[in-house]
Amino acid sequence: MSFLRQHKTAVSNLSLVVIMLVGAGYLLVVVARVKPPNSTYSVTVQLDRSGGLQPGGDVTWRGYRVGKVKEIALTEGGAAVSAVAEIDKKYHIPADTDIAVQAMSGAGEQYLDFRPNSDKAPYLEDGTVVRFDPKRITTPTPIWQAIANSNDLIAQIDPDKFGVILNELDTALSGGPDQLRHLIEGFSIATTGLDNLLPQTTSLIQNLRSIAATSSHAQPDLGTLTRNSHLLIDQVNGANAELRRLLDDTPAKLAVADDFLTRNDDPIHSLAGNMAAIVNSAIMRMPALRALFPALVIGTSAMGVPAHDNEFYTIVDIWSRPWCKYSTRQGPPYVVQDGTLPRWNYCENPPAEQQIRGSANAPRPDIPNNGQFMPTGVDPNERTLPPVR
Repeated sequence: MSFLRQHKTAVSNLSLVVIMLVGAGYLLVVVARVKPPNSTYSVTVQLDRSGGLQPGGDVTWRGYRVGKVKEIALTEGGAAVSAVAEIDKKYHIPADTDIAVQAMSGAGEQYLDFRPNSDKAPYLEDGTVVRFDPKRITTPTPIWQAIANSNDLIAQIDPDKFGVILNELDTALSGGPDQLRHLIEGFSIATTGLDNLLPQTTSLIQNLRSIAATSSHAQPDLGTLTRNSHLLIDQVNGANAELRRLLDDTPAKLAVADDFLTRNDDPIHSLAGNMAAIVNSAIMRMPALRALFPALVIGTSAMGVPAHDNEFYTIVDIWSRPWCKYSTRQGPPYVVQDGTLPRWNYCENPPAEQQIRGSANAPRPDIPNNGQFMPTGVDPNERTLPPVR
């Protein structure tokens, strides 16, 4: 500790250098995502189109970031696109995987997502080339293709049948303005009801989407469940005799149970009444119990102050702090004082190299009884008179 005091400036400068190096390393590794040499491996994925994927985009494993897109290039004379994914070596992605180019939002931010079908070997290795397979590799549908599909859909509409629909609508609305007004009012009422239920409708659509996705992932399990159900039905057919015997004996067993409940009806009611009384007593005494443990609530709240973002923060000070020991007796902090102050506040253990602040510790003439030390025989707990009001 004395070494630290003698070389305080050198230790401070060294600490600043260490903090600067740690901060620079954090910026390089976390913010700039600079990887150490030989810490990643490259996997080439062949796509039918880029789908908006750009170098520097994220590479994810079912949405969890595991790397970045290093390069996008044309291959086979421009007939295909190759995306080079740079993946951290600590992630071992199974080779049996589906791959999709997805967008984080409607504005873009495309990323390459791996969706393995199992967690077993073999795994993707450095230099692996995943050939394009429309059943396993998907990219976003371009706008021109969506427009072309819409055009094909419109072209399939038969004008004659569409004319029949218009004629039927004309017949339905031929009743005049009143019938049209009633129809519009009906649509307005239905739209208002749907508008009031918009949050529930949105939640229902999201839940249906989650159920559909879960059902898609659980399709192999559903097939296994169907096969096992067939075996279960066969076993039930084989146990037909035992089931019949069980059904024959059930009425007698139920009669015994009914007789037991009838004979114990009063004790059960008494037990339920006692339990209700106990619960009511506990509810009535809940405010008293809460008032009995206020310090526990305050303590738990104080413990939660330095804990946030799933971490616990604290500060450690390595420097020793000089302190003074006073002979004055300290009173409890929760006792209301009368406005007086300690009369004698002399430090009993002043450090040799420190100067204590305060007028009582100012330099004095080198004469006896100069006020630098507490007078002999006085009460160290003596206090000043209260202020006059």
